[in-house]
Amino acid sequence: MKRLPEKLLFYGTALVVCLMLDQHAAAQKTPRVRISINDAWKFFPGEAAGAERSDINDAGWQDVKIPHTWNAEDTVDDEPGYRRGAGWYRRELKFDASFRGKRIFVFFEGANQIADVFVNGTLAGRHVGGYTAFCFDVTDLLRIGGRNLLAVRIDNSHVKDIPPIDGDFNMYGGIYRDAWILATDSVHVKTTDAASSGIVIRTPRVSAETATVEIAGTIVNHSAKTRDVEIVNRLVGPDRRSAATLVSKVLLEPNAETSFKQTSKPIRKPALWSPDNPDLYTVTTTVREDRRVLDEVSNPLGFRWFRFDPENGFFLNGRQLKLRGTNRHQDHAGLGNATPDRLHVADLETIKNDGFNFLRLAHYPQDPSVLEAADRLGILIWEEIPIVNQIHVSAKFNENAKSMLREMIRQHRNHPSIIIWGYMNEVFLPVPKDHEVVRATVDLARELETICRTQDPTRATAIAFDWGARDLYNTSGLGDVPQVVGWNLYHGWYYETFDDLGKFLDDQHRRFPNRSIIVSEYGANGDRRVHAIAPRRFDSSIEWQQKFHEAYLPQLEGRSFIAGSAIWNQFDFGSEFRGETIPHINQKGMYTFDRQPKDVSFFYRASYSNEPVLHIATRDWSRRSGPRSQSIVVYSNAARVELFHNGASLGTRSVQKNKVSWPVNFVDGRNLLLAVTGSGARRVSDQAEVHFDQRATAGSIGVNSGSHTEVVDDAGMIWQAEATVETRGWSLVEKDSKPVETRRNILGTPDDPVYQTMREGEAEYHFDVPDGPYEIELRFVETKFMGSGERVFSVTANERRVLDRIDLIKEAGFFKYLSRTVTANASGGAGLRINLIAVKNLPIISGIRVKRIDR
Repeated sequence: MKRLPEKLLFYGTALVVCLMLDQHAAAQKTPRVRISINDAWKFFPGEAAGAERSDINDAGWQDVKIPHTWNAEDTVDDEPGYRRGAGWYRRELKFDASFRGKRIFVFFEGANQIADVFVNGTLAGRHVGGYTAFCFDVTDLLRIGGRNLLAVRIDNSHVKDIPPIDGDFNMYGGIYRDAWILATDSVHVKTTDAASSGIVIRTPRVSAETATVEIAGTIVNHSAKTRDVEIVNRLVGPDRRSAATLVSKVLLEPNAETSFKQTSKPIRKPALWSPDNPDLYTVTTTVREDRRVLDEVSNPLGFRWFRFDPENGFFLNGRQLKLRGTNRHQDHAGLGNATPDRLHVADLETIKNDGFNFLRLAHYPQDPSVLEAADRLGILIWEEIPIVNQIHVSAKFNENAKSMLREMIRQHRNHPSIIIWGYMNEVFLPVPKDHEVVRATVDLARELETICRTQDPTRATAIAFDWGARDLYNTSGLGDVPQVVGWNLYHGWYYETFDDLGKFLDDQHRRFPNRSIIVSEYGANGDRRVHAIAPRRFDSSIEWQQKFHEAYLPQLEGRSFIAGSAIWNQFDFGSEFRGETIPHINQKGMYTFDRQPKDVSFFYRASYSNEPVLHIATRDWSRRSGPRSQSIVVYSNAARVELFHNGASLGTRSVQKNKVSWPVNFVDGRNLLLAVTGSGARRVSDQAEVHFDQRATAGSIGVNSGSHTEVVDDAGMIWQAEATVETRGWSLVEKDSKPVETRRNILGTPDDPVYQTMREGEAEYHFDVPDGPYEIELRFVETKFMGSGERVFSVTANERRVLDRIDLIKEAGFFKYLSRTVTANASGGAGLRINLIAVKNLPIISGIRVKRIDR
């Protein structure tokens, strides 16, 4: 195929856009049209002088589609930090003559975090804040029938005056949500009121018997003459029948805005919105002149009422309801925050299917599709602005915070799913030493509280506190500002023990009996590769994560004064600065970053779902070594469960707190597990398979030196927990050695949980293997000494020196993995003896793998 001339290519792209606009206009029954402009963008990663001008050559720029971020990859690589700065987007548009006389707007659902929008070289507007929508009228900047350049400069630089200035999540840059062209008649419902729908819907009176609807809005007249229009609001119920029609006449002055308000007559027996029955109404607002429709917009409506009670928790539609919830960040593996609507909706469907009725949107307003799904599915929402960890004491910071709050409320206040507006999270983390910062934080909170009460008095307000500054939140007066206090609590992970959770909550309730409380975060790491028979705090094992949640849930459910709780987090999410066993990821999710369920997610499904749940919790540990007798857990909401192992019944046991377990004596190779409950048509079963090898992967043995955890790497290799007993074909003579560990990222390898634990000092590993030749892989990392020559040691295999005077800094570097493979022979039935020998300072090793060489 011949390459088209660049000029012809330009006109071809513009013509396609023009046809799309024309077709949309023809297909709509009203003059308002909305056209996606997600395609055909050019992107440059950095500053580009004059990029807003049409005479700039962008032929060498990247071709991208929106949603887009430039940080999807550099947030998960081994280079410290990720690019925060400017990026440019450009796109060409052409409008045909049918758009003459219309008002044309550009609408962006979100771009992080400063957006400067140019049309044909002129600044159309600037938006500050990365998580709310913005809309600019560009009518007067366009050339109808000609070529137009839309250019957008995005900057996600760290700016102290723009929240968030800190946080345990990535501030991805880019136009990462959908973008649109809006075209309206010269008379239309206002589109530029904080990029809201221009319509405010409230239910001043609602009960099971009757409800009243109040609808307000602003109509814009961009024409040069007075217009006599009719505002019609039609309410259509979930049964698709008309529930009410409100009509009023409005006289519009030339080139001016006019507000209106309508109140319905009582609507009898309204269908109530709730998590069990999310019955939605639609309010369609039509602007007419002499029976001609000038504009039309639709908004959701849900009839419900709620209250928080300091003693008895939360009530919805007059009935007590425990808020059983989780948190969600918006990013996704491989995509960063440039997540398409279908994946947002899939997340909400997963949350609903797991039995949750409550979701905290951490720590910022999220995509419109999230709230639309919450309305439809029946998930109650806490939505918040991104004031996280600390504030910056400045007038600009305060103004930006207040602007973000107004935008969030105005854009989303018609969604019945929203019950809480939040505006601060852990703002005394770290604890400020300056009293002025404390005072300024409390003053700002009071201002934000006033905005919430003024903009939308129908919702509750909340701040989330952290345990570390627990006294300061109370003594500073911050705890008295919001209507609901959220506590982010990690007893048994970052501090104290599991049981201290309940003690803390009881103490807070005793001291502040008039406060409504939600546990807004709680969680522990869970890496599906890391396992432990005897798990410990901070080991990131799936088993400690399970113990954590199994201990927390009864304490939360058993206290009626706790309105609800929200797990941290539903899904693993990006946090570039983190090390731990999965670097750059906060791994406290019930699901992995790519949305694979961890076994613990079924504990909550069994606890919360109304559907039958039966799950053998072995999917995260389907390849095992170690002692033959191990406990197998089943999560279920049945009363009794029977477990079979390779066809033999291990007995029927009662389920306690949605959990039951059996000791299982594994055999080498395949172990088939079958759990059964009920009978006949009500019979429910679950099947799982465990591959067990006491000597680990066939033909090889791996040792996770210095660790009590067993790691199954991505290749399926089992790195056994270190032990001094000879039950696994090997043993350890500790001598003068000890286990050490780090939680930092090990550079250059995905096998961080193997390298992060080490045995330091002279030690001997004895492998009870048959005679023959063997390949020995030795794994190392230097985490203490930064200079060459500071740690030097040798390694012998059966008294033959296989590594002589190895220097990890010289051969690899600081916190960089080093793997060396050597060979040795076992003879005379003596197996293999591997010794670490000090030369200067203590030797150190992270892992040993012994594999027989087939000849």
